Amino acid sequence: MTDPQSVVIASCVYGVLLLTLGYFGRRAKQRNTLEDHFLAGRSIGLVVLLLTLFATQYSGNSLSGFPGKTYRAGLGYIMSVTFMVGVVSGYLLYAPALLARARKRRYLTPNDFLADRFGSPTLHYTAAAIFAFTLCNFLLAQLMAMGHAFAGLTDGRISYTAGVVGGAAVILGYELLGGMRAVAWTDAIQGSILISGLALVVVVVVTEIGTPTAILQTLAVQAPAKVASPSFQACLTWLSTCALLGLGGPLYPQAIQRLFAARRIGELRSALAIMALVPLFVITTVVFIGITGAMLFPDLDTVGSDQVTFRVLGHLADLQPWVGLPVLLVMMGVLAAIMSTADSALLSLASIFTKDVIARRLGLRGTEVDRLTRVVPAISLGAVLLLGWIALEPRFTLWRLLEIKFEVLIQLSPAFVLGTLPPPSHGRPYAARDVLRGLMVGLTLALGLYLTGHSTIFGLHAGVLGVIANYLTAMASRRLDRRPETV
Repeated sequence: MTDPQSVVIASCVYGVLLLTLGYFGRRAKQRNTLEDHFLAGRSIGLVVLLLTLFATQYSGNSLSGFPGKTYRAGLGYIMSVTFMVGVVSGYLLYAPALLARARKRRYLTPNDFLADRFGSPTLHYTAAAIFAFTLCNFLLAQLMAMGHAFAGLTDGRISYTAGVVGGAAVILGYELLGGMRAVAWTDAIQGSILISGLALVVVVVVTEIGTPTAILQTLAVQAPAKVASPSFQACLTWLSTCALLGLGGPLYPQAIQRLFAARRIGELRSALAIMALVPLFVITTVVFIGITGAMLFPDLDTVGSDQVTFRVLGHLADLQPWVGLPVLLVMMGVLAAIMSTADSALLSLASIFTKDVIARRLGLRGTEVDRLTRVVPAISLGAVLLLGWIALEPRFTLWRLLEIKFEVLIQLSPAFVLGTLPPPSHGRPYAARDVLRGLMVGLTLALGLYLTGHSTIFGLHAGVLGVIANYLTAMASRRLDRRPETV
């Protein structure tokens, strides 16, 4: 395997590079406003937009969790390509109408749309709580992942604690310096590293181990079940997961804010069109890594299977010394993917607390909101200190929280999809009470099923069942309750 000291040196150089980008991001600031800090003044062009969307959508899980799942589930997990395509496709349900309105009304956060469209304080704060829960969950998981990644990749030379503290400090530093510009620029580098690393892995595996056909032929003899067709229930779960990610993924606040930050609508459309094709390369590649690991290491347990990417890389490095550089690049790609996810979550979390909570409570409007730029550092620092403290000494298991975030986030789908529908030719448009009734029913059903141990019913996720009930309730409310809406 690559010398751990090389990873330590590369990590330090990488950290300095990110902070340098933060400095230049600060120099590029045009105005001291929340819009400039959180949306880069809506000036992000096509290339950077594409790479920051890519880095945001594909976290460290893409290089570790997906191959591990493939190892356990077999070739049938190639279905996960459709999961990530579904995320991009999900934007089409509401994004065109939302973006046209966002540019006209100067939305800063996703919640600005809900407040503007429905005018309901209850819906506003409920959505803000769901967004904040999702982002805290996401950021906490990435801080812990950073600690484990630094410790594992450097063979303990950078401890778990140092990995959490150091990684968080670097992210906080360049984010406070340059805001969305720095985050987008660093995401562009991180996305490039991740793409390059994945491409090199494919080349090295094919060169040193064998083609996909040869690997599958060997695996068919060693473990026929891993190349067998999936069962009917597995296919049903696949469809449910497509719905879960296709409706929930596009609702990540950090993803929506990148749409708001686009310089031109045309560039955004081009970026999303390219993003719809990216899973064909990325997910196919990580599935290939998982299948290769299943052939090379047939007896790994669950924990070991999650490390299959690094086991495959270690095996390659043992075969050929020249593989050391590609292995190092992939390792840095894992760290880059984790950090790009963490910085996006932190920036969005700070924007929601600043704009959706503090500004709302103080009754600030228009340019008055920009006075809150001075509290952004305190909010970001407070979030990092609190979640970093929990990450250093976890007092509860995060696994159930990580699983539950999509079940909760997806319940906001009707608010955005139904809220962006054009007014009907007869009858009234969807009102806040319709969306709130659906949201309460959906949350109650999804959380009730999940917390009672029924995370899936006949292969369907609790969150998917909840969002179906959510949509139906909102539609029924609009049809049956004909009273005029009052706010």
